[in-house]
Amino acid sequence: MKMKKLLMKKSASDNVYFHPDFHCAMNIVIDYLEKKYGKDAVKEYLRRFSATYYRPLTEKIKRKGLSALKQYIEQLYKKENGKIDILYKKDVMTVLIKRCPAISHIKKMGYTIARSFDETTKSVYPAILESTEYECEIPIYNKKTGKAVLIFRKKK
Repeated sequence: MKMKKLLMKKSASDNVYFHPDFHCAMNIVIDYLEKKYGKDAVKEYLRRFSATYYRPLTEKIKRKGLSALKQYIEQLYKKENGKIDILYKKDVMTVLIKRCPAISHIKKMGYTIARSFDETTKSVYPAILESTEYECEIPIYNKKTGKAVLIFRKKK
């Protein structure tokens, strides 16, 4: 007897977005890189990763301005159950991170936050914006909680 063959077509976008353990893995990678090669290696790794991985976002920012970055950040923090406030004007955007989902999850899983984990914010956003007309300033960043203030504006 021959069984009927069923074919199911699925793509990653069909699944609910959820990757909290990615943050734990990234924390381990950052800790390893810093201990083995130093903080500059962490920054370089994150810069290279971000320039490639976030290229579609960078291109969108070039076309649509900060509204594209605003939409990305809002969606990301909503999916990851973070808490933020955004103050937005056409050429300036301030993001107040009240609860960092990455640090919350890493701590919940019992890991120690890598000394350079803050570079996941401090190196990533400048790398995303590098070839755009915008820049990022991070005047406040709490390494223990991830609470931060990020200011995005047109380059001077």
